[in-house]
Amino acid sequence: MIKLIPRKDITVSKKVIGSELAKIQQAFYDEDALQLYKNDNEEHLYWEKFDHLNSESSAPETFNKILSLNHRDIETFTNTLSEKVLGLLRAIESEKLIVISHLKVDFFGNRDNNFKPLVDAYARLEEIVGNNTYNEAFEVDKESLPDFIAVLFWIIRCDPGVAEYIFLFDEKEQVELFLCKYGNLHLTEFNKEQLTESRLNALGFTIIKGDEFDNFTDDLKIGGRQIEM
Repeated sequence: MIKLIPRKDITVSKKVIGSELAKIQQAFYDEDALQLYKNDNEEHLYWEKFDHLNSESSAPETFNKILSLNHRDIETFTNTLSEKVLGLLRAIESEKLIVISHLKVDFFGNRDNNFKPLVDAYARLEEIVGNNTYNEAFEVDKESLPDFIAVLFWIIRCDPGVAEYIFLFDEKEQVELFLCKYGNLHLTEFNKEQLTESRLNALGFTIIKGDEFDNFTDDLKIGGRQIEM
C-alpha cells in the first residue's frame, strides 16, 4: 500500500527525519533568493518550501556510503533496484519506507517532456495521488515498493525540475536512502553502522570509493533528461 501523509505528520512523529530536513533546509536557505521572491511580492512562496527551516535539529553519528548495483541494463534496472532495497529493509528489519523531499515542492515537474518513461511515471504518480500536483510525503510498504521505485527512478533521472533530493527513510529511522540520476544509491545510517561493506557486498552492492558515473551510458548523456524552459 502507498499512503499519502502530510509532511508535518511525519516530522512530528519521526524526530530523526524532522531533524534531517531541518539541517538540509538550513543549508539551502539563501537570503539573496528570498529577496528575489520579495521583489516579486511572492515571499510566502519561498517560506512554503522551507517548511522545517526553524525546526530543531540534532547531530546523530552517521555512516555514509555511495552504492552501485553493478547493473547497466536500464530496462530492467528498477526491478533490480527494488529487489536490493527490499534486501536492505530485511537486513535492518524494517517494513516500510517514508518518501519525502528536502523542500516542500511538487513531486510533479515538467509535464511537457514527452520522453515515454517519464510520461508513464507521471501518469502512474497521478493515479497514486489522485491529482496532478502533490507536495507532501508518502509511506510505501514492501509490496508496493517496486511500483513506486519505477516512478521515482524516471522522475529523478529525467526531470531536473523536481526536488534535488527525494529521500527514502525506513520507518524506524535507521537509514536514509537517496537515489541519484546516475542510478546510484546514497546511504546514510544513523547512530550505528549495521550495513558494513561485507554485508552490503552480500546484498549485491559495491561501495563507490571514487567519482560517480552514469550506469547506463558511456558518454554521460542522460536520454530524456530535459530542463524546462
